[in-house]
Amino acid sequence: MIAFAPTAVFLLWFCWGVRQDRRQFRNAVLLGLTVLSLSFALLTQVDRLPDNLAVPVYALVFLVPVLAIVVLGGFLVVNGLTMVRKEGRRPANLLSGLAGIGIFAVLALVVTADYLGGSKAYRSFILAVVLITGYVAFLFLCFLAYAFLYGRIRVRGDVDFVVMLGSGLIGGERVPPLLASRLRSGLRVQQRQIARGGPAPVLLVSGGQGPDEKLPEAEAMGRWLVAEGADPDLV
Repeated sequence: MIAFAPTAVFLLWFCWGVRQDRRQFRNAVLLGLTVLSLSFALLTQVDRLPDNLAVPVYALVFLVPVLAIVVLGGFLVVNGLTMVRKEGRRPANLLSGLAGIGIFAVLALVVTADYLGGSKAYRSFILAVVLITGYVAFLFLCFLAYAFLYGRIRVRGDVDFVVMLGSGLIGGERVPPLLASRLRSGLRVQQRQIARGGPAPVLLVSGGQGPDEKLPEAEAMGRWLVAEGADPDLV
């Protein structure tokens, strides 16, 4: 059972981190390390398992990570298309789509490496690319998994402020659809707290003014909230 000791350590560290400050990115990494160490621990014990359990363990350890990377690549491509469709073709909106395409390109390199042959330097290059991509993909998968978990952790009690971060404006003055959905979610938090008899939280909008914007993002966000029915004194 000593093989599961690292898993227990990472799990306890993760729980402690969430209790201390659940907003820290280290919690996402610790969650990923917990799953990773559990996978290695299961591999060390697989010879002691019945045959009907050994196959699922191998599938869990080897097949699931590959599928997760493929799903991650697909998710990034779809997200990139969504960003372009809703936010425009600015360079920043192309990043997630390009990252997804990059993941599939690396997978294609790995699959075709034996067929293409190549020198030792070429194989070393592929190995370096795979390691870097794997590291980045691991961090991103940790982030997605923890974000899914984080979104289901309920806030106890009432809140004083609802903070909403800005993004680029369309035409330099209009709130884009994705930012509008963020603002709408914040407004719902305020409305629900008021509806249950709690104090009205202040909607705190945050965003500067880029060189191609006619007004600060925070001002555009505030105007949007007021137009949607928010109390101007609470924005």
